[in-house]
Amino acid sequence: MLDAATALSPDNVVFAVVLKGSARASQHGREEIIEQDHAILMTTRDPGRHTSSRETQHLIVQIERAALSIKVPHLNTWLMRPLRLEIQTLRLLMAHCQAAIDLDGSAPTDLQHHVAADLCSLIALLTIGRENHPETSRPSSTRMLRLQAIQAAIEAGLGSHDLSAETLAATERISPDYVRKLFREHGLSLSEYLLERRLALAHARLLDPLRANERIGKIADEAGFSDLSYFNRTFRRRYATSPSDLRRERKNAT
Repeated sequence: MLDAATALSPDNVVFAVVLKGSARASQHGREEIIEQDHAILMTTRDPGRHTSSRETQHLIVQIERAALSIKVPHLNTWLMRPLRLEIQTLRLLMAHCQAAIDLDGSAPTDLQHHVAADLCSLIALLTIGRENHPETSRPSSTRMLRLQAIQAAIEAGLGSHDLSAETLAATERISPDYVRKLFREHGLSLSEYLLERRLALAHARLLDPLRANERIGKIADEAGFSDLSYFNRTFRRRYATSPSDLRRERKNAT
């Protein structure tokens, strides 16, 4: 058996995916068998163990607990709870994990934050409520398609200042409450999702060399932020740097 103790860093979360075979995880007084195409969340701060045979293939990534907690409300309730991954979700997750693994200490700080944030967002979408939680029960394929259509509408309209549950509901001919419920089923509120996507859009444009001379206020406005102070505040909280400092670091690196 190959044993892997999880107490490797002060306070990270280990996201372990079994790609082939099975593994055994134990922590917080619980022990779980992790089957193929399943994943589990563990902490590095608490004593625990993740073991598997030599034939087992898995992907294990560590994420800052503070960063993941922003995306996954009540993170503690998801620890040591096996999560099943659909094949398309698994492929997307592997791509994100591989991107995170490929980064090393020499990678730009903003790139590290961006990759980690994308991975956190994807894990948040996997933390779907179980039985006994009807409000957050696993969505049907119809609801999943509806959610994907709404997400596409969000991407197309991020620059609109009046993007809301009401305007999105109108495009899909459903109720605003139903729009909000679709996002709650995936552990994120609509407002959190909108903020994340708008910040990601602004972040990408600030790093775009073709926009190096554009005013930060213009970029914020194009990403849907009507209040520059709010944009600066939320951007710093999200990326641990200000928009102006990010742009300055980008220029110095070229």
